Parts: sequence; C-alpha cells; structure tokens
Amino acid sequence: MGRKDFIQDVKILKEHFRGLNSKSASLVQGFDFQDPELSFKFAYRTGKSITVQIFVNDSSLQSYPTKFSAFVCVDAASEEEANIAAKCLSNVNIENKTVSEIVATIIPKLCDHFRIALPKDLSMNALSKFSRGSSSAISSQEKVQIKPIVPVIKTPAQLLNRDLAELKHFRYNAELLCADEIGFKVVVSMPVTRLGLSYEACEAWNLDPARYLVCTMQFSPNYIDLQGVIANALQTKAYLIKDGGTYQMIKDSLKKQFPITFTVLTSSLQRGIPSQSHHKDDTLESDHFVLSWTLTELMKQKFFDMLCDRMWFGIGWSGAEYVDLKRNKELVLDFLNNEQSIYNGQIDECLLKDEGHHGVLCYLESEEIEVATARTNRNFLLLVLRFLRRRILLSTKYCLTCHYPHTESVSSIRPFVCGSALCQHQALVGLGNLFEAVLVNSPVVVDLLISLCYVAIGAQNLSPHPSKAIGVTTTTKYEIQNSLVVDWDNEIGTVGTRTERGYTVYGWKGFDGQVLANDMLEVFHPETGVSFPVNRCSHTTSVRVLEVSANTLIIDFPITVSTVAVPNRHVYLPFRVYRRSERNFLNDNDTPNYPLLNSVIDKLPSVNAMVQYAKKKMLKTELDKLDQLCFPLLSWIISSNRTHLRLLESEDEKVQFHENGTSYGNWKQFIMIMSSPEKEETFQREKEKLRNERRGQVLGELFAFHGSPLQNWHSIIRTSLNWKKIVHGRAYGDGVYHSLQAQTSSSYAGAYHRYDAGVWKNSMLVVQKCMALSEIVNRPTQFTSTSPHLVVKDDSWITTRYLFVESLRDPLDPGNEEEEDWSNNYNNNNYVQNINMPALTPSSITNSLSSVLRRPKDNSVFINLDSTYTPVWLNNQPLQIPIRDFSIINNDIPDESSIGVGQFHYDPSDSQSLIRGSVSSSSFNNNGPTIFDTIDEDTMDEDEDTEDDVDGNDIEDDDDEEFEYEDNFDDGFDFKDTEEKNDEEMDDEDDGIDLTLLPIPAESSKGATQRICKELRTIITKQSDPSNDLGFFVDTNNLQSVYQWVVQLKNFDPSLPLAQDMARNRVNSIDLEVRFAPDYPFVPPYVRVIRPRLLRFMDGGGGHVTAGGSICMDLLTLGNERERGWSSVYTMEAVLLQVKMALSSLDPKPARLDRNWNCDYSPSEAIDAYIRVANQHGWAVPQGWSTLFGR
Repeated sequence: MGRKDFIQDVKILKEHFRGLNSKSASLVQGFDFQDPELSFKFAYRTGKSITVQIFVNDSSLQSYPTKFSAFVCVDAASEEEANIAAKCLSNVNIENKTVSEIVATIIPKLCDHFRIALPKDLSMNALSKFSRGSSSAISSQEKVQIKPIVPVIKTPAQLLNRDLAELKHFRYNAELLCADEIGFKVVVSMPVTRLGLSYEACEAWNLDPARYLVCTMQFSPNYIDLQGVIANALQTKAYLIKDGGTYQMIKDSLKKQFPITFTVLTSSLQRGIPSQSHHKDDTLESDHFVLSWTLTELMKQKFFDMLCDRMWFGIGWSGAEYVDLKRNKELVLDFLNNEQSIYNGQIDECLLKDEGHHGVLCYLESEEIEVATARTNRNFLLLVLRFLRRRILLSTKYCLTCHYPHTESVSSIRPFVCGSALCQHQALVGLGNLFEAVLVNSPVVVDLLISLCYVAIGAQNLSPHPSKAIGVTTTTKYEIQNSLVVDWDNEIGTVGTRTERGYTVYGWKGFDGQVLANDMLEVFHPETGVSFPVNRCSHTTSVRVLEVSANTLIIDFPITVSTVAVPNRHVYLPFRVYRRSERNFLNDNDTPNYPLLNSVIDKLPSVNAMVQYAKKKMLKTELDKLDQLCFPLLSWIISSNRTHLRLLESEDEKVQFHENGTSYGNWKQFIMIMSSPEKEETFQREKEKLRNERRGQVLGELFAFHGSPLQNWHSIIRTSLNWKKIVHGRAYGDGVYHSLQAQTSSSYAGAYHRYDAGVWKNSMLVVQKCMALSEIVNRPTQFTSTSPHLVVKDDSWITTRYLFVESLRDPLDPGNEEEEDWSNNYNNNNYVQNINMPALTPSSITNSLSSVLRRPKDNSVFINLDSTYTPVWLNNQPLQIPIRDFSIINNDIPDESSIGVGQFHYDPSDSQSLIRGSVSSSSFNNNGPTIFDTIDEDTMDEDEDTEDDVDGNDIEDDDDEEFEYEDNFDDGFDFKDTEEKNDEEMDDEDDGIDLTLLPIPAESSKGATQRICKELRTIITKQSDPSNDLGFFVDTNNLQSVYQWVVQLKNFDPSLPLAQDMARNRVNSIDLEVRFAPDYPFVPPYVRVIRPRLLRFMDGGGGHVTAGGSICMDLLTLGNERERGWSSVYTMEAVLLQVKMALSSLDPKPARLDRNWNCDYSPSEAIDAYIRVANQHGWAVPQGWSTLFGR
C-alpha cells in the first residue's frame, strides 16, 4: 500500500459518488482530491452547505493506510455555521484509516448533528467496500485475516451493545427485550431465505420461506464476556481441576455463572417481532418447523460445552461435535477432558474433522468477513446464529433426538430419528405435534403413505417395520379359575411357605397357562372380594410371581390371612393376577406381527377425519378410542418416511405427455426426492464431470421409469432404490432396472403383484400402481445393460425426481364425497358429523405452507433429453419434463447474505444507540456485571421513531409488542393482568390463605406465563365437556395464580388397591398441588400430594410418592446420562395422566392409603423428600428449587 493505492481509493470512491441517486447526490457534492486537499460539500439544508476539507500529510502517504494522518477543516458561508460543524467533527478519529472509512465516519456525524436521515448508499456498510485497503476488498477466504479494532470495553452494557450492533452490521435482526430484575432477553433472527435452501428442501422440512428463523435467549443479569471470562477460564478456575478434576467441571461452573435459556422457532412476521394484533389463523401461526424442537434441546444440552471446546482448543464446530460424540456416546470420558489429553494427539483428531467439506454450507462459508469475525470468538450472539444455521443445513446428518451423527447409510432429504429404540420412543413423545403438522398440511401424501403401508402389511412385506419402541404399555387384570392353599398357625394363616428362592404357593389344581413370571398376584375373600394384605403392618395386597411350575408358584412375599376374616380353615382362597404387557407390533422373534398390524391399520379413520381431529388437538384422544396402538402406528408411518413427496397440482409443474386423446387422468404426479444433500451433491458432481469430458458435444439428460409392485413401495420410499433384494430376477445383470417405456414399467408394477392385499378402505386415493421417473447420469456405455432395460449398478448415478401413482379417486375432486364408498363397512363418517366438524374442502387438502412453493412457472422450459434414450408414456408419446431445480441449495446467492459486507467497527464513545433497546452504561452498578440493576423498563416500552446510525434506514419501534412464541393466547390469559393479580394477592396473602399450600408464587416470566396459560386453557376446555373423562380435574374456582394449580385425581380403576382404600375411607380424590417455576417449560413442574397421606415406600407403598408427599419420577426431574428426564415438549395433560398412571401402577408395589391418611402433607417435608429421592437415583434437580418450593 502507499500513495498509488491512496489515489486509486479516491478514484473508486469518486466514481461511487457520481453514481448516487438524486437524493444522496444532493446531500454530498463535488467530491475531489487536489493535492494535498481532499474535499466535498455537504448540503445540510436547501441552498445551504458547508465544505469539508481533509488536508493530507504527504509523508504519511508512503505507508497508507497504516500510518496515514490528516486533519479536518470546515469552510462555510458564515463563521457561526463553520464553528458549529467543526465542533461536531472535532473528536472524529481519522488516523490510520482508509479514505472511505474517513468519509464514512464524517458523513454520519454531520447527518446526526443536522438531524438528517443517513442514506443507505452513504452508510459505513456501503462506503467501506470502496477501499483497496478495506477488508471487503480481499477476495479469497483464506486471505481474510481479521484484526479487529477492539476498543476498550469497560462495561457489560458496552459489550452487549457491541455484539448487537455487530449482528446488525452482518444483516441479522437483533433486539433487546423483556428487561426485568431477573435478567434480560435477546432475540436474534434472520429470514429463512438466508439459509439458501431450495423450495423443495424448505417444504420437506415444513419450513416456510416467508417466515423468519428466530432464537430467543433468556440471560441472567450476567452477559457472557467470551474473551474476558470464558477464554481465560482454564487459568482462573484451575483450582477445579486439581486432584484429578476435569475440564467438564469448569464448564459446569461456567454454566451456573451464565445460565441461558434458549428457544428456537420460526415467526411469520417481519424481522421476527410480532405486532400487537394476534393472528387467528392457527395454520399460519403454529410453528411447524421440523427442527424447532430438536434445535431448542440441542442448544440447551450441548451448545455451551461445544463453545468452550471450540475456544479452549482452537477447533471448529465439527471438531467440537466430535468431542461430544467421543465423551457422551462412545463414553471416552477423558477425551479432551484433562491436561494430559491435550498432548496425546486428541486435538489433531478434532482438527481432521474440521477439514471435512459440506456443499450445503457454501453460502455460510462464503461470508468471508463474517466467518473471520466468528473465528475470533468474541461475539456470543454471532456464534449462536452461525451454529444454528450450520446445524439446520446439516440436519439430515444428525439424529433428531440424540443429536449424534447417523451411522445408517440411508440417503434422506428429510431429517429423521436414528435406529435407537430410546430415540424412537422419545421421538414418539416429543415429535407428536410435528407429524400432526405433516398430516394437516399434506393429507394426500399421508393417505398415500398409509395406503402403501397397508398393502405391504397385507403382502407380509413390511420393511422396515416398527421397532419394539413403537407401542404402548398396558396392565390387564385376569380372574384366575383356581384357588390357593392356606397354611394355618394358630389364628394366623399364610399363603406361601418360605424356601430359599422365595415363598412357595400350592393351588387347588395346576397353574399351567394361568400365571406367568412377573405377574402381580392378589388373594381375595371368596365372598366379599376384598383383597388380603401382604402382612398386618402393610396395606399392600399384591405380590410378585417369581417362578411358575406346573403345580407351584414362587412369590416374593407371603400373604397373611386371619381367622376373623376366614373362619373356615379348610377353604381354598381365590386369586387374581395383574399382567403388565408391552403391546407392540412384533412377535417374540422380533418379526412383524402381521395380523395385529392389519387389525390396527384397518381401524384408522379416513385422513380427512384425522385432519379435523388434529386441528382440534384431539387426534390421540380419538384414535385411542379405536385402539391404543392406532396413534403409535400412524406416527411411525409418517415420521419414518424419509422421502419428500408433494402432489403436483399445476399443469405447468407436471411432466407433459402429449396424450392426443388418450386418457391418463387416473395417474397423479408427485415430486419425489430421496437423495440427501450429500448424495445430490455427488450426483451433480458426476454430471459436471461428464459435461467436462464431452465438452463441445450436445449432451441431453437421461430420464427413465422404474416400476415395482405396490407392496414394495413402502420400503422404496424409506430406503431408496437399490438392488440388494432380487424381486423379478436379474436376467440382464446386477443393478437397478429402468425402462424408457412407461408401459414396461407399468407391467412390472402390476403384472407381478402376487398378493391380493386389496386397498385401504378409507383411502381418498385408492392406489393401484406406482412408478418412479428417475434421472440417471448419462453414461450408457458403463451401464450393466442398455437393452431391453437400462441396468445401472452404481446407485449414486440414480436419483428419483417424480412419482406416478395410478389411483381410482381424485383427492382434489369435491365430487368424490358422493362417489362409491370404498369404506362402507366403517361408520366413522357419521361420528365426524356428530361432533360438528367442518367438511374438508379441496383447499384444505392442499399444503397450506407457502403458496409461492406451488406457483407455476410462466412459459415453462423443458429439459433437453437425450434423443437416443427418450422416455415415452403409456400412449407412446415422448415426455416433456419441465426444468426444475432439484438441488437442496438455491443457485442464487440469498439477498440477505453478508457476502461482501466489510469489517465491523464499533465506537463505544458514540452516544447514539445503534439498536432498539440498547443498554446504557448507567444501567450498571459497581457490585458486578449485571445488565439491569437500574434500567428503566419504560424506556423499552415506548413507541418512537429513531434514526439508525448504522445503515441510515428508519426503523419503527414497536416496543409494546411481545415476542412471538410458538402459540398465541387470547385475552382471557393476559400476562400483565396475571402479574398484577399476583402482586395484589401477595399483599393479602395472610388473609384466608390455605396453609396446606405453598405461598402464592412471587416470581414469573412472560414465556412461562404464556405457556402455562395455554396448557390451562386446553385442560379447561376439555374438562368442561361432559363427554371427556380426563381422569383429573383442575380446580379453577379457587385459582389464585396460574403458577399454582390444585388438581384432583379421580376415577381410579375400582380394582386397584388404592381405589379400594379410598372407597373404604370415603376419599373422593387424590389432591395435588402443581407449581411452576419462572423458567418453565425448560424445567419440569413441581408436583406434590396435599391429601390424603399415602403409604411410604419403606412400608410397602408405591406410586412414586415420596415420604414427604412429592411426586419424584425421572419425568419430573432433569434426568441424567441414562434417563432423559423432562422435556419442554411435554404437555401438562400428559404429565398429569402420567402421574395418575404412576399412582395406578402395581409395579413394584401399588400405592395405598396410609393408616393416618387424613393427615395432610406439609410443603416443607415434600421438597426435602423430592431432592433426597432424586439424588438417590442420580437425577438432576433444577437449581434453586429448595428455596423456591420450600416453606
């Protein structure tokens, strides 16, 4: 650099000023350089201007810009105006800056001083591109070396302001919201289109391009200083790793110091910030993004640990993910976890992982200055957003539940759950709402999936099939036609004689086929039916069967009988057993149970009816009425699909056939994309390689049909086309068989259908045949065979594009409702009408996500097909295939990308706020780095128009507005009203307070209040319907706070020992207190029994009730490494039902009333017992609960 570069920078900037629009050109005029003076005129008013003169030190040009120096003067018509402008620019630092940076510093100052809106093309972002010395001029990513001008950041407020402003600089939306005494919330967002995904990829993930990807972060009063605290943590917290400690201990300590609650979702409103008016369209506002749930869990569980590894060991995100895999999945606990591990090559292993290339990250990695800034690890918010963008783009590589890389070699465009039984079970619980979204948005596709599964079951060809995790657990009572011998000793009789293995029981006859090991056995009075207790000091009546032989049983405890109850000592006593069974779809040898599968799928109602159930949030409830296995089977059918299917409705999108009068109206066309991003990238790379080899030749594309019997398509859409299984023989060699003749493929799809499985009776399609239209790399000389079929052995050369389905019904034809009823033996349609559900119109059948995805192209252009290998339809007419982008990534760079954006500069001395809600230095005290010690929250709740000093755009501030959460709430549950109610009731808490309850909660948060109100409203709606028997009742008449519920558990099975105790003592219900913490739903609710007192576990009681009355089960804790514990996706209805099921369980012991059942539990003993039991099981307890829920 030097004088030559200075002159060149002036020339480039001068050309920029010449090309300004009229508004900007009228503001800055006459930019020129006459050695040694650089000058321009600034018109601050019509007819009024000043001249800014920058006198250059000629000697400093030799080392421009590193040691460049100059001074600024102002010339004006009047001395007063000149003095005012000079004073404005007196403290502008122009040392060691490029020409564009000097001008970009002066112009905003003058605009601010004269209260003029800064035009965008005169902002720092725009002008910084026009200097050869600026970082934006560096074209190669490898050459980008950010040496940030980091001013002295003295306060956390300046640190937060800098990070927010830097996000703004890189074209993200960043807002500071919800400041209170507990902490503060930061919302960062960006348009979904910035991901660079294609329309088909967006639709495969239910991701609407019109929405915004949003991440909310709830901080404690401490903001994270990455360079000042985290980076130096290994030195400042060295005491934690003494005596065999680990780096994980330091991470745990930092997480306590900087607790953060993450939420990832999508918003339909501009900039991710909603207006006050709430949308009523549930389909619009519901967050159906497939990854919202899993990304929130990922950020909560793993992000902070990965961030520390990245900063401490100088590795990238891939390396940090590898560390997480080694430690937590492969259980190499000391991997990069102590001082010794740093020197044994483990960092090198991580760096090798960072060298991997992913084509889907092309736009993310092309944002050169942003990438280089992120590598400095200074901006926590920027690292969060880039980590989220990366995981979304690579989501098909990771399990939705455990977040580890897939080990299965299955290509999929849709994110999916790995084969682990635990992951599949958790997905069944946590992803319910997501597969319901697919049901509502793509009912025709779901109908096709069910139909194909039905045929595969009928043909006994279901592969893959549901695992053991897909099912339900039930407990069944069996009245045994047999009786047991009683051994008498004076006045006491005993069922069971002590042996080494337990207690042996003899019967009136043999036990073959009547009792199984692990059954719970209960002896009862032959006349009254009352069960006998295990002993006189216990209310427990059931014992476990340990072993079964032809004539004896071995039980774990004897059962006591008195002569008062049974005066006749020669009588045999009857008994019953309770058998807990796992109902799933597998036989004992792990093969599919086809009769059961056929029975359950036959019970599924029509998709139209299930769509209506899902819209009313009643899908599982209604399906359970038919069979408890219906909901698991439906969820598995939908969630196991790894292919993107979309019904084509526009003629311009469809493959053209030139029918010439030949009818093909029974064939429906679907977009069909199976390839993962990696496989699609490989496929496109092979095509590009072929084009380079045949450069100069006219090379057409190769498309061909693949037909297969209907029972195979359930497997094909889950495992893609391959030649692992021989179906029709291999007369022409190994490979995947295709044909250029649709007639040939159609014959394979039908003529070899050896099973009369029929069709699913409730189908809206009535599917007959399926054929795929695949694109193949045009290398026929390397095919296994080209005549009479195309046989391709390398499956990476094949990718499916379309699916043709022959059906007897048109799902988009409203007249189908009155056509022949294929389900006349199923009367569910009358049931749907009885509950006044609206009719499903054709418009409701179509996908409601992003109408732009379905917009037909004008003047469609067709693909140039190979004239030698041209596919023809059933009418022998050649196909015309519209040009379509099947790639995962768009070809065009997203408009919102920060590619080309220059380096960010931050001046903490600048008094102007760069973003809405920025924090001032006066918001801090001297006792610690807390953000909101004295901040006036009113300043965040006023509507005002401000001028943005960064890019000159006017930004409208709607500070009254709440952030858009996953659900909206009506006026019946207003957050402010609830907080005011809490405040009023705290003043009167001594007046008539119920001493059996905890004090009325004093802490709350907006997020928790909204979620609790939603849960409460759902339960109130259901319990107000007499036809709904929830099994519990929430007392809303005496509800003093939404954070404190009183719940009554009722209607227990009369055969349960607990129900019998309650009936005998005239106890109508089990009363619970449910309390919510301010950070709900990211921590579980706290549940305890108020009354009646239940029998302790040590005395033979069960039901997961501690000695203090609290309910302690893994679901209501944060779990541990083996048991996941609480998840934010669990609903309160499901939680309360789970608590009731626990109280109804007989394993290991049934719940019973205590002898002193009418003595209420106290709040203090409950929380102590909860923590004690959780610690015994190794379950984590949310921080601060002992104080929050202790009396």
